[in-house]
Amino acid sequence: MNATIRTYRNPIIVTVLMVVAIGLWGWQRWQSELEYFQDRALRHSSGVFDTVEGTIQGLKQTGPLRRSQIESILENIIHRSLLRFVVLEQDGKRILQAGNAPRTLFLNSGEGERFNGRELLLWRTEHLQGQVQEQSSKIDDVSDPRIGGGDQVMILGFEIPRESRMLSAARKSIALTLLTALLFVTASLIAWIMVIRSRSLAGQLEAERARRAHLEELGLAAAGLAHETKNPLGIILGIAQQISCNPEESEQSRVMLEHIIDQVDRAQARLGNFMTFARLRKVNAISLDAREVSAKVAEILRPDFDAVGVKLEVNCSPLRILADEEMLRQVLVNLLLNSLRASSAGSKVTVRMDRKGKRAVLTVEDQGRGISPELLPNIFQPYVSGNPEGHGLGLAIVKRFVEEQGWAIGVDSQLNRGTAITISGISLAEAGASKI
Repeated sequence: MNATIRTYRNPIIVTVLMVVAIGLWGWQRWQSELEYFQDRALRHSSGVFDTVEGTIQGLKQTGPLRRSQIESILENIIHRSLLRFVVLEQDGKRILQAGNAPRTLFLNSGEGERFNGRELLLWRTEHLQGQVQEQSSKIDDVSDPRIGGGDQVMILGFEIPRESRMLSAARKSIALTLLTALLFVTASLIAWIMVIRSRSLAGQLEAERARRAHLEELGLAAAGLAHETKNPLGIILGIAQQISCNPEESEQSRVMLEHIIDQVDRAQARLGNFMTFARLRKVNAISLDAREVSAKVAEILRPDFDAVGVKLEVNCSPLRILADEEMLRQVLVNLLLNSLRASSAGSKVTVRMDRKGKRAVLTVEDQGRGISPELLPNIFQPYVSGNPEGHGLGLAIVKRFVEEQGWAIGVDSQLNRGTAITISGISLAEAGASKI
């Protein structure tokens, strides 16, 4: 995951910066549209304010009127416009009110405007001449029956519509522009990633070609080594066996000859493992019964497990998989022998194969001594072994065969508790599928 992030770090950073820049542009554009809309609303409200002010002045110049008459006229104006209320205050007391006004209006000056969400509050200090006759009911306990004789603050509250054609059109325009920009950024990111991926795949392909060429050379060298080494080893082995059969040889000589024979056998076995590792093979995947193959391999190795008191258990689901039979057998043999070497009497080694989605997973688990944390990262490297008597090619061969079939291998190990090696990505085959 970290390697993937490093590979695509530059396009991801550039894309994030572009998305942030597009978002900032959209926010600034929307704020500009809102400011323009509020400016228009303010100009319109100022015109209404002048109309209300002129109406009150005109009414008062015609002579005394009841406050209820003035409020009724203002209510008419309120119902025909976006005006919500009209309030007239003098000396901090409300002397006239029309519409649904809050009980308290917190004004910080004698003139100004304030937007509060969907509401616009507009107020000015006015000097209204004339008088208004007091009616029986009083507003806010105002005892002065007349309006006049000083400055009054006229406050108008307007309702700002939630939607307007101008804002709706601006929103659609900004959304379309943002969507177009995001689509362009997304397409650029995909194209950039595809270019990087193409280059990466080309590099991997070149590395794979070099690796296969190296393996071919290694295979040729291994074949030559085997040819030049096996014959002398066979001769040494034959001579040692003939001498050991001579009844006139002393017991000490026989012990030394047996030691020679053991060392020759070990050298031939290691040479065979080296050839198996170095030889480049073609995968011959066919439909196999996973349970049957696992059971046959376990049956061959069971005497070795019984000899040291380790229980071998096979628990495979009835699955048919696509695999190279010889490679699969070799993988099972190497994994089971490694588990056997790490196990002690009374412990158990388990072989499991289960279905996981459209694939199968093979697990070989033991209760042995485990693998040290220092050795674990390199356990699949050639000539790396936790067993002093091991040659370090068993797990390397397993990894080679696993990867050549397109599978994946992982290991989980704890000291003195055991090791579980998992092979995943094994393709399933239909029952009775033919050779591929």
